Amino acid sequence: MSRALLAFAAGLLMAASAHASDHASGKSIKHGEFLVNYGGCHDCHTPGWAENGGQAPKDMLLTGGGTNFQGPWGTTYPPNLRLYVHKLTAKQWIANLRALKSRPAMPFWTFRYLSDKDLTDMYAYIHSLGPAGKPAHDWVAPGQDAPAPYLKLVLPPLPAVQPTGQ
Repeated sequence: MSRALLAFAAGLLMAASAHASDHASGKSIKHGEFLVNYGGCHDCHTPGWAENGGQAPKDMLLTGGGTNFQGPWGTTYPPNLRLYVHKLTAKQWIANLRALKSRPAMPFWTFRYLSDKDLTDMYAYIHSLGPAGKPAHDWVAPGQDAPAPYLKLVLPPLPAVQPTGQ
């Protein structure tokens, strides 16, 4: 009887802690959603976001290839974050963002201002959306044909260096 009582008590504790973590997870997801929205992630990673005044159907959120860019670095296509996140643990997500050095126009340096908890919450939000869409097009090297659409960024020539003393 005492074993049965002990097993019942252990089951209650496990259920209570699972419920508590669901609640914490809900807060993390909401905070992650806030960070993704405030950080402008949808601007590039959600197709049609800008054209529709910052709105998109849930099944399109963060599926990649929203705003593509072409410049001297080639042509870049924002990845499908929903597929990317589902391949990673939260710890891998954080490590990848901490080490990220990407081509324009991804502002990778902004991740240094976020805590590990912030990045974990972003992971929780993106992960909560579930996998959807297909992988974005790979980067295309400079001078090669790239599938549209993309924004072409034409940079002005650098000013000529003037010798000193003139």
